[in-house]
Amino acid sequence: MKTARPSMSRRDLLRAFGLGAGGLALAPLLSQLASAGGMQPRRFVFVVEGNCFEPVTMLSTATRAAIDATASEPIGDSRWWPNKVRHGSVLTVSPDLPTASALSPLMGALPSKAAVLFGLSSKVVGGGHSAEHGALSSARTIAGVPGSETIDAHLAALPAVRGTTPFDAVRLGVAPDPGRPLDFGTCAYGPGRAAPLMLQPEAAYNLLFGSVATDAGRLAFSRRGELLDFAAADARATLAAFPSSSVERAKIEAYLASLEELSRRQARMIELAPALMTADPGAAATPTSDAALDRFAAQMQLATAALLGGITNVCVVGCGTGGDFNVSYPGITSVGRHDLHHGSDANAAYRDAIHEVTRRQVATIAQMAATLDATPDVEGGTMLDRTVIVYVGDNGEQHHAEAREFPILLLGGSALGLRTEGQTLVFPGESAGSSHRQLSNLWNTLGYLAGEELDEFGLEGPIRVAPGPLSELMT
Repeated sequence: MKTARPSMSRRDLLRAFGLGAGGLALAPLLSQLASAGGMQPRRFVFVVEGNCFEPVTMLSTATRAAIDATASEPIGDSRWWPNKVRHGSVLTVSPDLPTASALSPLMGALPSKAAVLFGLSSKVVGGGHSAEHGALSSARTIAGVPGSETIDAHLAALPAVRGTTPFDAVRLGVAPDPGRPLDFGTCAYGPGRAAPLMLQPEAAYNLLFGSVATDAGRLAFSRRGELLDFAAADARATLAAFPSSSVERAKIEAYLASLEELSRRQARMIELAPALMTADPGAAATPTSDAALDRFAAQMQLATAALLGGITNVCVVGCGTGGDFNVSYPGITSVGRHDLHHGSDANAAYRDAIHEVTRRQVATIAQMAATLDATPDVEGGTMLDRTVIVYVGDNGEQHHAEAREFPILLLGGSALGLRTEGQTLVFPGESAGSSHRQLSNLWNTLGYLAGEELDEFGLEGPIRVAPGPLSELMT
């Protein structure tokens, strides 16, 4: 007598393996990806801070002097100095990044492999407390529904970026409630199709490294493969009952394609087992507390390990993004982020706490960059040379932002054609007209670094100033 097989709905199965509606829609595309053996790796990391980091924290001594020479009045102690700029062409400032208050953690070789950008706007996203998916998409999110794909999803779908990695992207995050599993307000596969951030480092670790971490994890991974094989065989048998032109058959074919993609992921993870064991972050991926910055550090460790292990070439790490920004920072202050901002004009200690959060986040980003820079790349040089790290706020320049200014920290990417050289670039403000540039131009630039002539990205419509990349960043 045959043993009865357990029943599981297709929807339950997809959820069990982390492939929701967005993943199902991507499955036909992903299943067509050819082997990328021999491709030069191209990696992209997006670190997104919720409810802004302030431009003044990235302002170096030389940059301050260059802006003062052309501004309507000296910057002085102003936190909102971007509204004072009056230059009509890009200011390129000599390397002195570590003199900025938040950039002191950039030590050793890192300052020469970094760049800071000022002057990029993205008013289409609305600003406010959070632009949600807008920062990475240059499109408006309305009522929590993304208006377009985010740049991480666009790059992750390119064969030249995806290569043979088992995951198109690894998306991690931090929210005020450590018990929340997912955030759907930061990334998107396309219009109306949010891509979740995994908010619990322990769950993310089990997904990414469980297949090699413990005996129980290896057993669970093996059973998952058996279940996928059974489900795929069941789907193929079911197809025979439906005519070729039926709607139900099309649904089952899409479901089968998703299962086959998951099976390919399983097979690739098996091939990567030696690299995964080497890259396994172990205890470093476990937060030392529920504090936001401790969880942020753990998620950054996981993202670094995912790159080192070849799990993915695209990572996103958000901290208080997607509108859920009121995180707290024990060890720095007992005041939550929302109250910090509202009280910071009258209370210098609140302002200093906000800036210290940025400095510590930069220190964690610098740790990722230093690890990649110490790791030889298969194509020569270091992994950082073929990795672009982008640090950006999700709403613009301040707590109640107008999205007129998105300060950016860039690291790495020299072998991909990114010119950093420790410089600060200050682009002209909105009043400069056609010489002004927008956040979408940076996303265009990343497209070029990925091997794509990406001259249009986002949904800015008539407020788009100029298409194409930022030539000042390209070698």
